[in-house]
Amino acid sequence: MQHIFTSPSSAYGGETHTTHTCNAALHNMTTVEAAHIAYGCLQVHFSISTKNAWSEIDGAFNYQDFYNNVVKLIEDSPDLEWKEELLKAWNM
Repeated sequence: MQHIFTSPSSAYGGETHTTHTCNAALHNMTTVEAAHIAYGCLQVHFSISTKNAWSEIDGAFNYQDFYNNVVKLIEDSPDLEWKEELLKAWNM
């Protein structure tokens, strides 16, 4: 997920090769939150789909509903330990 918010080269560690300011810096992103995880899930789904252009609905798949459900799953989880561990893992 790091390559989405910073750059592909930053995800591999070592020297980075950026040509512009990364999305994380542009939006003052210092920690990964539920919304960021949901956005990453959307990007993964779209990348393995057969679509060439982004749209809110892909056949029977609604990206907005999916995004909202992932955020809700994390933010409203009754398992606080799971939620804390998940966010801790994403913020290492």
